[in-house]
Amino acid sequence: MKLPAALFLLLGASAAQAHDIRQHASHMHGQATLDLALDRGTLEVALQAPGIGILDFERAPGTAAEQAALARATVLLKGGSWVTLPTAAGCRVGSSHATAEGFDATVAPPSAAQHRHAGFTATLQYRCANPAALRAIVVRLPVLFPGLHEVIVNSTTANGQGRNVLTPGNLRVVLAP
Repeated sequence: MKLPAALFLLLGASAAQAHDIRQHASHMHGQATLDLALDRGTLEVALQAPGIGILDFERAPGTAAEQAALARATVLLKGGSWVTLPTAAGCRVGSSHATAEGFDATVAPPSAAQHRHAGFTATLQYRCANPAALRAIVVRLPVLFPGLHEVIVNSTTANGQGRNVLTPGNLRVVLAP
């Protein structure tokens, strides 16, 4: 069964809306959200993570070491090495994108009553020759970024929807059979 394109767009819109809300309201420090959608041979991955969970700060980098950490995190998220897919699925990265938002020094500092919320977004798209082999995926975000205590994973496949909570001791996402 083919997933309607509107379903994936709905997932993406809700993730984007959640990101916008996180930028202007409170968000859960230490918790990221990952949306996965498998449609035939295409796997879409969309991450929303608070800056403090990835870098341990949510402001403009103040030192060269912080600037380097911001650049490394963005490159790592874009590279996709934080996701491990079964070899049998024959997946190749089709596209990837990652951005860090709210770390810009030119943005006006928040008032004493406000707390600035910076964060990361990343999207990966894989083309898989054997998508039936995608029964489980390993997502190493809680190990790579110790400030992420849990990653909430929402998944959609032709066989159904699922939800997994990843922690440093549990990195496996099980997709609907």
